[in-house]
Amino acid sequence: MATKLTQSVVDKIRHDQEPGKQIYDAAVSGLRIVVGKNSASYKLVGRINDGTDRYISLLIGRTDEVSLKSARERAHELRTILRRGEDPRAPKATIPTLKEVADAYFATRGQELSTRTLAWYKAKVDGSLSTLKKIPVDRIDRATVRALHEKLTRKAGPCGANGAMRVLKLLINDAARTHDLPPNPVTRGVRMNQERPRDWAIGPDDMPLLWQQLDDLEDRVRRGCWLVMLLTGLRRGDAQTMKWEHLDQDGVLSVPSPKGGEAKAFKMPLPRLLIQELGEVRDLTRPLESPFVFPSTGAISGHIENMSRTKGFPYAPHMMRHTYRTHAMEAGVDFQTVTLLLNHANPHVSFNYVTRAHLLGHMREAQEEVCARLISFRCKPTDNR
Repeated sequence: MATKLTQSVVDKIRHDQEPGKQIYDAAVSGLRIVVGKNSASYKLVGRINDGTDRYISLLIGRTDEVSLKSARERAHELRTILRRGEDPRAPKATIPTLKEVADAYFATRGQELSTRTLAWYKAKVDGSLSTLKKIPVDRIDRATVRALHEKLTRKAGPCGANGAMRVLKLLINDAARTHDLPPNPVTRGVRMNQERPRDWAIGPDDMPLLWQQLDDLEDRVRRGCWLVMLLTGLRRGDAQTMKWEHLDQDGVLSVPSPKGGEAKAFKMPLPRLLIQELGEVRDLTRPLESPFVFPSTGAISGHIENMSRTKGFPYAPHMMRHTYRTHAMEAGVDFQTVTLLLNHANPHVSFNYVTRAHLLGHMREAQEEVCARLISFRCKPTDNR
């Protein structure tokens, strides 16, 4: 039977009751005083609302240290926690800061990322997101990230701001795998800037001039690298770091660590014209005895670097990839094959069952078709002739 407790009653219980006696409070369900040999304590018995019907006993404190009023307030708090289905006895996990989340992500997932992607993520954390690094991720709210996104848009541009938010969203989602976090503030609070894709493809009217400027390049090694990017759509980093061991006797190039949708190495047949051009590059660089197709004695890496626009060749490396993709479609190569040649990720389920090695013949035919179209502009007159 419950007792109508008062503070004066509580003060006398330890002396008036025998050890083992339990006195239930009539005011708060589940709250009781348990008398021990040397002291008496408040305890709450309650059921966790998690579907298990478990009853647990929670110690609130000794009667000579906690007042009846405080014990009842704490009992109400504990009952609320139990109704939420939580166990108050379970230790609360410390929510890591954004820096701690990033460090853990880079340590566990970094090996799955390309060197360039990993460096880009780290640059975002140390740069654009640096003001959030010391904040526990559960305290990064919508207003904060929205204001940061707007600031970065003004400072770094729409694409830079969006990139920082994507990294932040990724890291918070990764932390949510092991911690109970509120909804991702980037998803809830940020309206991403519209990004217009660059129209970098060099059209038919400008292709003769491109070929003229390519053929006029004095540095024949760099010219070979530009040709690789133009005639295969290969990214700059993959082209610069090509090694002779990556190219087999059948003219199939193995790209060991691409940036594209495939995280693993992929094989790509080269067109015959490009194989001939690379043969000339090899004869030219043979005295250097370099493993790289495009060696450089002045670079620490051992291969050419800084493939960028110049006065005599005013094109960006990624323009070659855009040009290749566009002319591949205009040459009649189907979209799925273009996806394979560019090593782009394909969301279609059936694509996961495609074995690239079995399609090298088909890819070679498509590669020759694209090359033939690109070469067709080589001998056409330009306005500069």
